Amino acid sequence: MKLCDLHTHSVYSDGTCTPAELIALAKDAGLAAIALTDHNTVSGIPAFLKAGKSSGVITVPGIEVSSDFMGTELHIVGLF
Repeated sequence: MKLCDLHTHSVYSDGTCTPAELIALAKDAGLAAIALTDHNTVSGIPAFLKAGKSSGVITVPGIEVSSDFMGTELHIVGLF
């Protein structure tokens, strides 16, 4: 069975790891794939994809968009 994490955040939003550090943690945890879904930014995606090329971990570019619907905050995760 292959495991993945399709909802992570880096230092480009409210995470504590760089994109490369996230990939290293995913590899250490035995994950087959990881997505970077920072809040309202794709600024970390280039570094994320670059670091993923030699890692053996599948890297999925993404974003978590914050929105508001009738006074309720929504978070929408987009992949690829």
